[in-house]
Amino acid sequence: MHGYCGSSCEIEKPADVCQRCGTQGQPVARETLEALLTADALAWLQRGPYFFDRSPECEVVYFSNENDSYFTKRDLRVRVGIKESDPPIPMCYCFGHTIESARSEIQATCRSTVASRITKEIQAGNCACEVKNPSGRCCLCEVNKAVKELLRGSETVEYRR
Repeated sequence: MHGYCGSSCEIEKPADVCQRCGTQGQPVARETLEALLTADALAWLQRGPYFFDRSPECEVVYFSNENDSYFTKRDLRVRVGIKESDPPIPMCYCFGHTIESARSEIQATCRSTVASRITKEIQAGNCACEVKNPSGRCCLCEVNKAVKELLRGSETVEYRR
């Protein structure tokens, strides 16, 4: 034996790492994919786990290594804020807030009410992040980070969902 196993050995690829960019994905519910994929893309949706790719540089939004299945930005019915660099960059999918709308409010008033308005809507039971936000998660934490950057006067906001 010379330590060579021929073609019978295969290095196992982690199920939650995008094979296109190497980023670890976040599990995403099937209902999120069903709500946001285009009709054409839905025809290719398979059973099994899918993950949300948070890498801004990668075109892949959802992937399943188990099924060798990848959906890119063009397969969604909404813009994916984390993967956009041209306005409008969505921040809150339930209530329509963007980086640009938050920036405009701050420029006009020197403060932002975006997070408090979102919080009130959440408390009223009016959010639907699981079917409106591509990550399938609540945006409030990331909105707070983005608003803090805007308040500090940052021209480019690293909005990461």
